[in-house]
Amino acid sequence: MRKPPLFWHVALSAILCIATAVQAAGAEYPEKPIRWIVPSAAGGVSDATVRVVTAELAKRLGQAFVIDNRPGATGIIGLDAIAKSKPDGYTIGSAALSSIVTGSLVAKNLPYNTSRDFLPIAMLSTQPNLLGVASSLPVKSVKELVAYSQSHPNAIFYGSNGNGSSLHVATELFRASTGLRATHVPYKSTPAAEMDLIAGQLQMLIDNFGTMAPNVQSGRVRALAITGPKRSPLFPDVPTMAEAGVPGAEMVAWTGVVGPSGIPANIIKKLNSEINAVLADPKVVKQLADLASDPVPMSVGQFDQFLKMETARWSAVIRNNNITAD
Repeated sequence: MRKPPLFWHVALSAILCIATAVQAAGAEYPEKPIRWIVPSAAGGVSDATVRVVTAELAKRLGQAFVIDNRPGATGIIGLDAIAKSKPDGYTIGSAALSSIVTGSLVAKNLPYNTSRDFLPIAMLSTQPNLLGVASSLPVKSVKELVAYSQSHPNAIFYGSNGNGSSLHVATELFRASTGLRATHVPYKSTPAAEMDLIAGQLQMLIDNFGTMAPNVQSGRVRALAITGPKRSPLFPDVPTMAEAGVPGAEMVAWTGVVGPSGIPANIIKKLNSEINAVLADPKVVKQLADLASDPVPMSVGQFDQFLKMETARWSAVIRNNNITAD
């Protein structure tokens, strides 16, 4: 039997290549499960927020989300894993004020370049913090706390979830704005710091609203102020920082989504659109409200600008207060 001419083999190969390219171009993202890296431990507010969002996002995209918790080093470990992932849209992750802004700003040797190695995808939510004190401390207002610290030198110890974390930076901003005299004690996690606050080993702690609220409700912690711009219906008698006389100490924690640099623009656009649709779902709004969080949908460009503004603001605070990772 005669073999087909060589040009037939060449033509057939070309046709197959074209068919493969067309099929790939028409492939609908996503075609497989998506890994979502969370640079914090399971069980925290940031982790819970991601699980609420991805539960609905999976339904919209028709693919499962695999939550990969990578805590440690104020979020740097998790962010490094995101930065070094294949930029195909199948690995994305959380970026929070404490990790991609304050934690990255104070780190001495980052394994990634924050402005070069990440692409903004979407904003998720914001959440205020609460300034709480041990119930045994004889103060009932911010003014009394500051006065007590000044009349009792070396008596106030405050905790955070690590040097350079947003809670550390927030407390240093509060200290600088009021003249508070207090000593920082870094912990590996805020739950550990909160347990010592309840036990009286710490006298003061600024922590995420959702984390501290149950202990305030039980009377084990006394809330003196909320760091957001408005009071909470859960604690209507707790003033904002501005109402307590410290308008410059406002801080709102937030969580967003980033991916490794190089993800195709059409995938970024689709993820942003679908995440914003999830954030508009009344059921999701209610679930986030139960975590004391507010959904904040943004376009990719808006989130990018937001990141730049937050970086500029907290860079100045860190610099002015000589905050370091040590």
